[in-house]
Amino acid sequence: MKILIVVLISLFVIACAMSPTKTRHDFRVMKDQVFKEVDGQTLKGDIYQAKTAEAKPAVLVVHGGGWTNRSGDMARVCEKLAKAGFVAFNITYRLAPADHHPAQLNDVSDALQWLYDNAEKYQIDKENISGWGYSAGAHLILLAGLDRQQPPYFKSIVAGGTPAKLTAWPKSPLVTKLIGKPMNEAETEWESASPVNHVTADSPPVFLYHGQWDALVEPEQMAYMQAALEEKNVPVETDTVNFLGHIGTYLLGRGAENRGIEYIRAHVAQ
Repeated sequence: MKILIVVLISLFVIACAMSPTKTRHDFRVMKDQVFKEVDGQTLKGDIYQAKTAEAKPAVLVVHGGGWTNRSGDMARVCEKLAKAGFVAFNITYRLAPADHHPAQLNDVSDALQWLYDNAEKYQIDKENISGWGYSAGAHLILLAGLDRQQPPYFKSIVAGGTPAKLTAWPKSPLVTKLIGKPMNEAETEWESASPVNHVTADSPPVFLYHGQWDALVEPEQMAYMQAALEEKNVPVETDTVNFLGHIGTYLLGRGAENRGIEYIRAHVAQ
């Protein structure tokens, strides 16, 4: 009997963990909030909302996957942000090669505008919206936030495993799928799609983190991004995650994520 009870309890715990329940003790999750309809596609995002009454700072969160899939869903980062008192909006975007740059950038920018326009509904302090992305998502969040031509603006940006200088990989099949042409046919487009070329003196503060052993997006990419920001005197901090590669940093880089959350918190306007 005791064994049966233990088994039943274990099954209950597993079921709860796998359940699509949308409410947790300290935050709630609102799934599949539609922010854009384009070319027959419906783009959605999940809202992770801290359960406090006042307006909260928000973070637009963008997944990776080489611009071609959603292999990194960013749910853990969003949960941590919500537990820390933020509203996190975890979005989808159009994927390559069916859609080429700047479609993905436009989707991220439109998601930021949607979040700003719906701030009251989701208890968001619309003057305190930051951005977070990993891998391809870091590339897109930087493109959407560095060159601040018109509001709404990001207060700060956290970018992990960032492809910052696309021309460093002239034969990359992933970048070719994103742009739609190889670099030898479209070098200007490859340069324009590189975040290092969009830094201005008005760009928001940036926190960069990167795996020490990243063989997919080499650590030099973080150095390129850091140098571009420092050249324009934009506040930047970096964190090298020791002994981890690209996927490992996404899966296990909890310390860097915690520092990223504190970085955003430090730049929330009081």
